[in-house]
Amino acid sequence: MSRHPRHIRHPRHVLIVTILSAVGLAALVSCNSGRRQVPEGAYCDPVANWPSDLVAWESEILSLFNEARAAGADCGGAGQFAPTGPLEMDPALRCAARVHSKDMHDRGFFDHNNPDGLSPWDRFALAGWTGSGGGENIIAGYGSAQAAFAGWMSSDGHCANIMNPSFNRVGIGWFVGASGYGDYGTATFGVK
Repeated sequence: MSRHPRHIRHPRHVLIVTILSAVGLAALVSCNSGRRQVPEGAYCDPVANWPSDLVAWESEILSLFNEARAAGADCGGAGQFAPTGPLEMDPALRCAARVHSKDMHDRGFFDHNNPDGLSPWDRFALAGWTGSGGGENIIAGYGSAQAAFAGWMSSDGHCANIMNPSFNRVGIGWFVGASGYGDYGTATFGVK
């Protein structure tokens, strides 16, 4: 495995989730409430009680994303991006990102699709995402939020996902363990 970031965007930037349980919708809690940061339910429950150091990484990445968006960026072959509004952390997208980062570590893979064939959009739906659009950046082995952010920004496609003015929601999931690359990060983007 080589150490590098990967990104993906839905071909039409459209994702519509048609099935959402009423229980999952009612369970959404603002990630700023200091309580639950992901929706309740079987898919998100394993990543609900996230260690505070990992939550701090996620928050730092969000701050770095929003600083870059406020300044604008040159994403090389993906184009120049003017300053744009901030991204807001979304509980369902955060769940999808955390689940994927932990899964990559636990099962020793580095890809947008997991070994069971689930794509980012499958994970978005399982987490209860009700927005549209979508993109995903993954990264592993960078050791810090700042290094991961720099890695993403130095890659045209990753930079474009971060700077895309159509995206207004993000989920960031960070997991650190003892195997593989050690640290795994996923950023999932959407529109709501």
